[in-house]
Amino acid sequence: MFKHYFARQAAAVLLKMAKTTSDPQFAAALVERAADIKDRVQELPPPPDTVMAGEHSDEAQTVPASRPA
Repeated sequence: MFKHYFARQAAAVLLKMAKTTSDPQFAAALVERAADIKDRVQELPPPPDTVMAGEHSDEAQTVPASRPA
């Protein structure tokens, strides 16, 4: 779990640095490194204790049946 978080944070820092530098070659190298980090994170298996966006447990979606009066 922490690998994903820290990798995303590192990529974000590299992109911020690329935006602030005036050297286009250095900026391109930083963007390339950030893309490499993003690709590596996508190759990692998802952390075991996280829920993907849009997924919910069955219990959260269960609606009790109403009884006729």
